[in-house]
Amino acid sequence: MKIYTKGIGEKSFAPECVRINFDFKTRSEKYDLTLTEGVKQVENFVNVLTKLGFKKEDFKTDSFKIYEETKYDANKQENIRLGYIYNHIANLKFDYDMNKLTSLVYELSKIDFGPRTNITFELKDEDKKKSECIDLAYQNAKSKAEAIATSAGKKLVECKKISFEPLDNTIQSRSRFDGLAKMTTFEGNDSVKNAMGNILVPEDIKLIYELYCLWIAE
Repeated sequence: MKIYTKGIGEKSFAPECVRINFDFKTRSEKYDLTLTEGVKQVENFVNVLTKLGFKKEDFKTDSFKIYEETKYDANKQENIRLGYIYNHIANLKFDYDMNKLTSLVYELSKIDFGPRTNITFELKDEDKKKSECIDLAYQNAKSKAEAIATSAGKKLVECKKISFEPLDNTIQSRSRFDGLAKMTTFEGNDSVKNAMGNILVPEDIKLIYELYCLWIAE
């Protein structure tokens, strides 16, 4: 006797690490000046990170480029030079620690022309968490198959075939904090800084897997 069942494994996990993406942009008319100012901006920011206890090696560069900015002039029917742009995209990842995060946000808020930022919350060992959900899905599918086999007066022998798929491929919290460099400065207002640790609470990370199983019962 063949039995087909679908098992669902769903589990929520508290965020284990914080990932912050930074997007630095500096504009100037001359290439050399653009490079100098851009490097200085990023270097000053890295110094802020080290004061907060991070290592320079924690600041990872994703991309770096300097390019000429132009704008098309319809009247002249040609591109007009606007200068150069320094663009440095980087990221910082560390263990989940709201005190550390709020301290960093506090420092970001004091930078006049700081980077655009995007904060996400993730898991450390994603494969382990996936395995836990898959195991739950398998047990769920098996219990359904056993119930069907019992009702038919038979005994479950083996699982002959399995296929599975995650229902959500994004393994991170849905909570996202953007544009923190544009926030009003907190300087001199420690009550706001302290309150941030209470109000910035990310959602748990939910993983859901479905297993489709073919069982043999005799």
